[in-house]
Amino acid sequence: MSAEEKELRRFVTDARTHPEKYPPHGHDIADAVMPPGVPDFKSSGALTGIARAHSESLTHQDKHWVNEDQNLHRGPDRTLVWEPGQPMWQAGYRAWRAENVAVGFDTADKVVRFWMQDDAKWKWSHRNAILFDDWYTPDDIREAGFGYCRGGPWTHYWTLDMGRKTGSF
Repeated sequence: MSAEEKELRRFVTDARTHPEKYPPHGHDIADAVMPPGVPDFKSSGALTGIARAHSESLTHQDKHWVNEDQNLHRGPDRTLVWEPGQPMWQAGYRAWRAENVAVGFDTADKVVRFWMQDDAKWKWSHRNAILFDDWYTPDDIREAGFGYCRGGPWTHYWTLDMGRKTGSF
């Protein structure tokens, strides 16, 4: 992982461990606290490769296109990257898949704070994905990949791909 990807992992881990440090701005939703025994994300080389490739693909897109609808989550073929048949699915993550993407932020700290604290527009889906603990069983291994790319019209592109291989979606 690059230095930026390692920083993203560090801040995501901190957010999962200490969500109280990232209170949602403008909302009184209760801070989720990870239940005892829920493991942190295991780093996945496959998901990191997918996340990095996704960030890189966004550098080639027009700035306005990236901001439309869910285009941040669309791959080069314009499908959502977590859909069946797409990269996360092909890598075996079929039980649960989620993706957080941010553009324009120059540090991993700012990205994670945005996902955790300024996510009202997206109904807290980014925050919830980071704090996800539904369907937990002791055999579950939740994995994550951390992607960063510099370039393109937004300069900084960050992707957090998360998945679980057990069960069925």
